[in-house]
Amino acid sequence: MSDPINIRDLAVGTRVILNTGAEAEIVANPKDGVWLFARYLSSADDPAIVGTEEMVFAQDVVEIRR
Repeated sequence: MSDPINIRDLAVGTRVILNTGAEAEIVANPKDGVWLFARYLSSADDPAIVGTEEMVFAQDVVEIRR
């Protein structure tokens, strides 16, 4: 099991992997510990969402890309 990710600390521009396997880039972080605003960079399950932005729930972030 991996360490929990504190999304309050994630900066704009950080790339994350979501529980769906999609990769997204943070475009805004309200630092509420619950939500991020992100732009999809890749999504094998739904390629149509690539380039779109939406709110991402904290628990959906499973990895930070370095």
